[in-house]
Amino acid sequence: MESIKNSAADNQNLNSYYTNILSVLFKDCPDGIVFKDKNSKYLAVNDAFLKFYRIENPKDLIGKKSCKTLSKDNLKLVSEVNSAVEEEKQPISYIMNVESAKGTPKIYNITTTPILDKLEFLGTISIVKDVTHEESVKERFVLKHFQLKSLLENIPMLIYMQDKNLNYIAGTKPSLNFVNEGYDAFSNIHIDKTKSKVEDDEENNFVLENNKILVKEKEVVDYKGVPHWYKVYKVPINDFNNDVTGIITLANNIDAEKQLNTQRETFVASLGHDLKNPTIAQIRGLELLLKGEFGEISLSQRELVEMVLDSCRYMNGMLSTLLATYRNNEGLTKLNYSEFSLPDLVMECVSEMIYVAKDKEVGISIDSSLKPETVNADRVQIKRVIMNLLSNGIKYAYKDSILKLSVYKENGKACFSFENKSPYIPEDKQKAIFAQYVTYAAAHKELGIGLGLYASKRIIEAHKGKIFVKSFKDDKNIFGFKIPYKLKESSWCDEACF
Repeated sequence: MESIKNSAADNQNLNSYYTNILSVLFKDCPDGIVFKDKNSKYLAVNDAFLKFYRIENPKDLIGKKSCKTLSKDNLKLVSEVNSAVEEEKQPISYIMNVESAKGTPKIYNITTTPILDKLEFLGTISIVKDVTHEESVKERFVLKHFQLKSLLENIPMLIYMQDKNLNYIAGTKPSLNFVNEGYDAFSNIHIDKTKSKVEDDEENNFVLENNKILVKEKEVVDYKGVPHWYKVYKVPINDFNNDVTGIITLANNIDAEKQLNTQRETFVASLGHDLKNPTIAQIRGLELLLKGEFGEISLSQRELVEMVLDSCRYMNGMLSTLLATYRNNEGLTKLNYSEFSLPDLVMECVSEMIYVAKDKEVGISIDSSLKPETVNADRVQIKRVIMNLLSNGIKYAYKDSILKLSVYKENGKACFSFENKSPYIPEDKQKAIFAQYVTYAAAHKELGIGLGLYASKRIIEAHKGKIFVKSFKDDKNIFGFKIPYKLKESSWCDEACF
């Protein structure tokens, strides 16, 4: 708390503080330097910055959000970068094209860095470098690519450049043979290019048309029909106008990595399957004991058996989640679509979780504004999601609190969510909470391996939907998902792994 107060006080003195820094340390610096507060207002600039942007009097800039000498496009660019830096709390470097006082084009390389006190965003510092000459040299270097080609030829990896018509320009020594014939000299693999041509064309067109980087793992076959795996990076080559003039491709064989992953996942899945059978046997045996099939048991014995039974059921649930996750990762699970009522499914899940909630001394209430309309989805998988969300909602809810469930319609999508009273989830952890093997159970003295929410996210994304979490500092948390009412059938891999 003391740190926050101090940072607030420091923020009030930022203007004079940074002005002193600029005047003493960076007055003669050839790079432009500027400080902005958390509202993107200019606090202080050095002489080089004023010169770069043709500002005669610093008073024309200080305390304002925009620089009047910048074009609308550049003002928009600066605003977008500042917003991204504040949100991501990470430095961002970018290029800006401006016009000098003489009307000649200038190219500035700008790095904007957040000023943070712990997690509190106080403002930004930007360093502006005039890289006009360097960029000019770079352009000539690309056009006269002979030195680059000499460098590339000695890198032990498939790297090559193509123009926008996909004509080969330069690359490592084996790359030309790989492009023309499909032969990878590094791995001694001869790919059948005719069978991967359609996919290759789609990848190249994506990069050329969208001016975006493409990264993917892809399966190809050689002339003997043997499958192989490659990790491929395709990066657009841009000119000064950001127009795409070609593609740089990096391709690396990952057969050994895939084989190792397969062995590891097979081992884990087999282990989980082998553990599941004795766990189920234990559950059935304990249930028979509780039913009195082997004679009456005392109250203390019953309490002990019930406790062990709960542990076995929890273990069985974890094993089921583990097995399902590995099946889904390998694309072996297909979504089986059918029409069903989402409110009815939620009621079914609540009836199965009601005793768990009672044991945790958590109440459940349902507010449904959605009529019993049907959705077309995989009922089993959606039930898994609801059960996972409810389980987490009950697990972390405060004692004697109420879990408030809602089923509703929003923008033509069927939605489910719940609100509970539980510990606040910081913003930087809200996205990570759905990642594989991420769990905060240990902090609450619970068991967990971080697969339930990860599997739930994949299921919802496979349905072309979205899973979400909202957390408030008054200890109110909301989890839920949204899915379309109608979907076309497709495999798990098509929907979730692309």
